[in-house]
Amino acid sequence: MSSIIATPPKDRAIDFIESDRLKKGRVIACIGDSLTHGNIGECWVDSLRQEYPNDKFLNEGINGDVVWQVHQRLDSILACKPDVVTIMIGTNDALASLDKNSGERYKKNSQLPEIPTLERFKELLPELIDRLKNVPKLAICTLPPIGEYKDSVNNNHIKNFNEFIELTAIKKNITLLPISDLIWSELANRDYPLKNDFNPKTITILRRIFGGIYHHYVFKRSWDKISKSNGQWILFDQIHLNERGAKVVFKKVKEFISSD
Repeated sequence: MSSIIATPPKDRAIDFIESDRLKKGRVIACIGDSLTHGNIGECWVDSLRQEYPNDKFLNEGINGDVVWQVHQRLDSILACKPDVVTIMIGTNDALASLDKNSGERYKKNSQLPEIPTLERFKELLPELIDRLKNVPKLAICTLPPIGEYKDSVNNNHIKNFNEFIELTAIKKNITLLPISDLIWSELANRDYPLKNDFNPKTITILRRIFGGIYHHYVFKRSWDKISKSNGQWILFDQIHLNERGAKVVFKKVKEFISSD
């Protein structure tokens, strides 16, 4: 199961060279973390590849990444001269800044120079967008919830990140994709009871993630069915997207990619 998590996404910027650029079609980079990577949960980038076979999609979603790590690998993305870029980053920054133990775990496991915080996110996100200023078409997504209780401590925390993302999109004059609002709208369609709220303890998180991975890759159960067995509608492990959640992101990103 650990090998699945460690497997990089298909077609990253570091695998792409200028000679690969198609005579027709665009280079589209989707930057983010596991919610973009899509091997823990459903991959909406793969759905876009099927929808736009003439375009080259760079999946730059890396499991566990915080915004600082995106900065470290941005040069290879820029070297591909993308025509379109989408960004959905900050969920791990939020998870790491929920409490002291979470922060220390992220710093150690990802060998970060410091514990991620909302304050540091507010410094690094605008800098990231500035480095992407020459991309012809750029959009940033608000973040999905952590757990499916809207007024929970963790989702009030996510709300602080999303408010800053929205403000940054306005200040930097880039397109905002309101993924958070769209997912909460979809959550209103729930037709079975919600069981549990998000628990930030490491063992609980790993049990949910590895349990979902096992049932999907070994028993071939859909992420939606795994979600239902856990009492979740969108997030099979209270963090990652099932097919229903990935479809929400896919449709909104598709709308952006298709727009003039």
